[in-house]
Amino acid sequence: MNRSALLQLLTRYEARTCTPEECQLVEQWYELLGEPFEIPMTEDQWVAMEQKLWSQVKPRELELHAAPEPFVKPMWRKAMLIAAGIAAVIAIAIGLNWNLHSLPHWFGREQSLIDQVEQTTWTQYQNETEKLKEVKLPDGSIVTLSPHAQLAVHKAFNKQNRDVRLLGEAGFNVHRDPARPFLVYSGDIVTKVLGTTFQVRAGNAGQPIQVTVKSGKVTVYRQAAKDLTNVSPNRGVILTPNQKATYYPDNKQFVTSISEDPQPITTTMSDNVAPVSLEFLDTPIEAVIARLEKIYGVEIELEQDSLRHCPFTGDLTRQALYTKLELLCGTINGSYEVRGTKILITGKGCQ
Repeated sequence: MNRSALLQLLTRYEARTCTPEECQLVEQWYELLGEPFEIPMTEDQWVAMEQKLWSQVKPRELELHAAPEPFVKPMWRKAMLIAAGIAAVIAIAIGLNWNLHSLPHWFGREQSLIDQVEQTTWTQYQNETEKLKEVKLPDGSIVTLSPHAQLAVHKAFNKQNRDVRLLGEAGFNVHRDPARPFLVYSGDIVTKVLGTTFQVRAGNAGQPIQVTVKSGKVTVYRQAAKDLTNVSPNRGVILTPNQKATYYPDNKQFVTSISEDPQPITTTMSDNVAPVSLEFLDTPIEAVIARLEKIYGVEIELEQDSLRHCPFTGDLTRQALYTKLELLCGTINGSYEVRGTKILITGKGCQ
């Protein structure tokens, strides 16, 4: 959380539009700060405030396990609306029962993927903007960092290994190199590829981690498994285009499914490729489904054999896959359901 975001929190508090939890945290901040500060402030003044707050954080952290103290709302709250927002994070951290190790993140700097000792072997990149940021790696691979995402690249990258770490969300377009697999470490899991395009969403510790494949084949497994030799829900999974895996750290399980917006696998590498024509005239649904399976690399199954020969007439060229399926189901008075990495279509029959 940066200083601008903290001031926004205070603005919501003054306008009485924040949640009860946010109100409580801001009031804790007022109690902790103890005196008003005026802005604009220089960087030296910000640092001085941080140091002052640090001196109070440690005793406060020890008090977290004792009986809670009543909150005191100071009379000068209104004057402090535009005060130094950096202090608000102390209240947030206290309210969330943080640990001191995560404090750098709350002072406007994301928690680091690498510690001081590791700085000699890893290079860190961070997207501090609200836009996508591209990082080109030595092997020609491109990583697109979403806002606030962090990437750490091993300094032996493209020499001894192709290892990176990720916190946040990023897209990967990996240069193919069969001799050196590309490894993405995020939380408890490893994503292993030779050359492909995929997306990884890795939040804070304990949150689910999601890997979505756009092209190629991806192996995702727990770090504790070292590598994936046997596929199983608690060890790891192998994903193909338009498939995704969600890892739940609490029970150490992988759940596979189809991506939210499946794309034609023949056009995922280029936006300039014209979509394949999908115009049908009294075409059996079975044949329409076969075309969709080939284009999207997804298994689609008709629950009743009687539906196979139902005719379909229409143009499915430009719709998203799930919209295409809805149009198909309208022909048979049916519906579809995503079950794992398969789509099941059921219906009452031809209209």
